[in-house]
Formats: sequence, C-alpha cells, structure tokens
Amino acid sequence: MKIEKADRIVFFLAALLLVAGNGLVVYRNYQTEWRHYQSGYLELARDKADNPQVKAMLTSRKVRIEQQIVRQFGEQRVDRCVTCHAGVDNPRFLDAPPPFRTHPQVPGEHSLREFGCTSCHAGNGRGLSVEDAHGESEFWTEPLLKGDYIEAGCAKCHPAPYLEETPRLRMGARLFKEKACYGCHAVESVSDGKLGVELTEVGRKWGIDYLVESIVDPRANNFESLMPKMDLTEEEVKALTIYLKSLRREDLVHGSVAQYIELRQWHNREPEEVPVSVESGKLVFESKGCVACHTINGVGGKVGPDLSVYGLQRTGDWIEQHHLDPRSLIGGSSMPDFKYSASELESVTLYLLAQKKLSVDNAAIYGSSAGQ
Repeated sequence: MKIEKADRIVFFLAALLLVAGNGLVVYRNYQTEWRHYQSGYLELARDKADNPQVKAMLTSRKVRIEQQIVRQFGEQRVDRCVTCHAGVDNPRFLDAPPPFRTHPQVPGEHSLREFGCTSCHAGNGRGLSVEDAHGESEFWTEPLLKGDYIEAGCAKCHPAPYLEETPRLRMGARLFKEKACYGCHAVESVSDGKLGVELTEVGRKWGIDYLVESIVDPRANNFESLMPKMDLTEEEVKALTIYLKSLRREDLVHGSVAQYIELRQWHNREPEEVPVSVESGKLVFESKGCVACHTINGVGGKVGPDLSVYGLQRTGDWIEQHHLDPRSLIGGSSMPDFKYSASELESVTLYLLAQKKLSVDNAAIYGSSAGQ
C-alpha cells in the first residue's frame, strides 16, 4: 500500500508529539518536590557523617520514595511523609532546617515508625507534593493539623477527660457543656440533643476553616440554622474548633458498647440539688446556656423570646411545664430538653417570675402578650 507524502508527515509529527509528551512526563517526574527534598536530605546527611563508609553509602544511594504502612491504629494508612521528612527520628538532625529536622519529643511511648504521621497529624499520607501531602486541596477535609490544632489528633487514643498536655482540647470539651451545646447537638457517648445537626463525625467531615466559620457565624454555611451567635473570645473559638475537629467516631480505646454505656450514664445522671432561691435560679439559667438564646434586660441572644418581663406574662406552673417539656405548650419550640432537679426547676421558675422590669424597649412586648 502506497503511503502518500502528506500521510508520512502526519505520522512523523504524531510520533514526535508522542516522544515529546513522554519526555515531558519523565522530565516532570524528575522535577517533583519529593526528589528535591530527598536530594537535600542525602546531601545534609553526607555532611553530618563522620564515617567514610557511611559517606560512601550515602553518595551512592539514589533518591527513592519512602513509605510505611500503619495497621495498628484505626484505619490502615499509607504514609509517605518520611520521603521528605527523612530525618524525623534521627537525633543528629535536631538543628537541621525543615523538613529534615528531628520530630520534637512526644510524651509517652510514641514510636514514630509505628504510629506513623497521619495518625496524629492528619494530611494525605500518599501525597508526594507539599500541597497534596499536607491536604491543602479544596476538597480534602483532613488537612495537616498545625500548631495548637494538633491537639485534636490526640483524642483518638486519649479520649475524655483528655491529656493534661492538650489544654485547648480540654477547654473546648468544657465549653461544649458550659455553652449548652449538648442541648441541641448529639455526640456519641457525650450528648443526645436532637435540634441541631449530629456532631459525632464532624471532625472527619469538615476542615478547620469551615468549623471556625460555623462557630463564629452559624448562618455562614447554613442560612436556616437556629444556632445563636455566641459571644466567644478568639481563644474560645479555637478551643471549640479543636474539640469539634477531634470528633471523628474514631475512639481507638473505647468500643461502641462502652461509648453507648457512657452516653446512657450521662443521660441518666441525677441533676444536682441547689438551694431554692432567685439567685440559684439565675445560676441555673446561666449554666444551662439559656442566655445564648434568650435576652434578659438587654443581655443575651435573639433566637428565643425576650424574657425581661416573663414574670408578668406567665404563671409559675406554666414556666415549670415548659421547662419539663417545651413542645407540650408551644408546638414546634426549638428549646432543647434539659434535665432539672426539683430544686433547680423551682429556682429557675422563681428567677423567671422575678423578671418584671418594664422599660421603653420591653413594654411593647408585654403589651402585645397581655392583649392575647
């Protein structure tokens, strides 16, 4: 079969493009970040070596991908982090520049070669570029935990009450209760709220930026959210974020049965008795986080009704029943179901009955209610 000259030119150009394409692939492969870091590590190791045989071995060694498979702790992981962080467990690299520097000492028995890197630090263990390995892709929900946020990774092996070495994680867990987040949100073995989204795996599903944004402005990512804006300091936002990021349903110490038992014990706990007084009622009101949703005398949230003149609007029996079962009196109420001791219920009722301070701002509220 006779091949025309034009066809031969087309075949030649196609072959040339194929060779060029393959050459580009090979070139880019040899220009990858991991090769650059491996070469840097070998050069630095040769400079630090004081044994001629070791120097010769390092000189002849080729760059290569290093990886470890971690099977003992949760889901099986493939970690290639040591390809670039090659001096991670070498004490001679304490003063080396990153990423070659020796990993800081971790309290307890934590063999870096057994635990791996992503078990604690998250990120994408299979990645071979900085962006991929650190999980900085827009759609990767487990980016590298840096700075204080590394505390979130400790919770998998060191669950509540958490280590003393993780003060922000402990603070976040405390705030979750102090701000009455448990009243709306369910967390396995911690709470069983039903009004908000379940948070048992929130740390696995969302990145840190999303969590911070959702805490600071609940409607930033869900315009229908009933969650109030809380008056939190920057440190409190960080602590809550670290706590939420630690929630992954990956408790490597307790099994699911133990977690279920813990939740039942928490749910069935008996509330504390308090002295029956208006002052005690105020403390109960604050401890249940009611101020996050309700305003009294200009202080508090706007999700629920203003309670500044509640004592002029409701009877004591009505208030008690509403606290015991909010939806029995107001269908569709978004108020959480809190558990009260008899004295707590009596005290918070006295406190709310004492709210009778009429002002220019709340007189209209009382007037519209009284006219119903």
